[in-house]
Amino acid sequence: MAVYTYDEEADALYISLVPQAELRIDQTVELNERLHVDMGPDGRPVGIEILYPSKGPVDLGELRSKYALNVRIPFTFAA
Repeated sequence: MAVYTYDEEADALYISLVPQAELRIDQTVELNERLHVDMGPDGRPVGIEILYPSKGPVDLGELRSKYALNVRIPFTFAA
């Protein structure tokens, strides 16, 4: 189950794909200027960072095609 954390000051949404106790980040892959994927030591995605979600939707298509992740954001952000 994904856990969503929003930092209002930074306007950044983080989606943890693994429990916090298991979160180990080996590298971060920048898919575009607003979408980053944290990779674990085993090469699998462990987290997703979306920058400036209040500025509008972010194309998550590359998450689906490259990593087979079907992430949905179950809320909207006020501009």
